[in-house]
Amino acid sequence: MNIGLIVNARGKVCMVHDEPFEAIPLWVGYHLDRRRLEIIFDNGKTYLVDWESTDEMDAYLLKIAKVLIIRMENRKPVEGFDTVFLRLRNGRAVEE
Repeated sequence: MNIGLIVNARGKVCMVHDEPFEAIPLWVGYHLDRRRLEIIFDNGKTYLVDWESTDEMDAYLLKIAKVLIIRMENRKPVEGFDTVFLRLRNGRAVEE
């Protein structure tokens, strides 16, 4: 699966991917200690994204509350999920 993180023209953070998920994504967690993203699904399973944030993106991610996840086919959006963004430390949600 290919997953990319973008900031759209309106300043919203979006994750774009190219394959259907096995379940419905509810949250996107940001591991503050590892600077990595994890998608958390309604069935309790998770998907750790193979990506590490830069200093600039880290600062941006500390300010957001939602992430729109969009599945694309042939360069067109076909499915979307508006998820809550969680900050995680040692695998647990924290308020920063």
